[in-house]
Amino acid sequence: IWGWLQAEKEKVSQQILAEGPLRQEQVGGLQESDPSDESPREIEWWHRGQLEARLRDLNCAQDRLIDGGYGRCNVCGNEIENRRLAADPAVSLCIACQAATEETSRLALCKRI
Repeated sequence: IWGWLQAEKEKVSQQILAEGPLRQEQVGGLQESDPSDESPREIEWWHRGQLEARLRDLNCAQDRLIDGGYGRCNVCGNEIENRRLAADPAVSLCIACQAATEETSRLALCKRI
């Protein structure tokens, strides 16, 4: 499992490195942007954030492996199904807790709107 997680970390790290540094263009202390450039720049930042979050999840999975908690739900402590772990070795919640977390997030978003 460690090797599987490590290989995934290396793949994500290579993607981050391949994208290079993300910079905000500044002129005279004010950020200048052409409205047509805004969307691609936002997508780049969002994608980088997703890659960095994935790398954090993989690191946490390796920590759980060391601590003996790998394969157990972080919320309820129940065992996570092997099929779920095979689909995503960094998963930290069982299906029931994942669904409850997503529902809570969805409801919170609806209340803000």
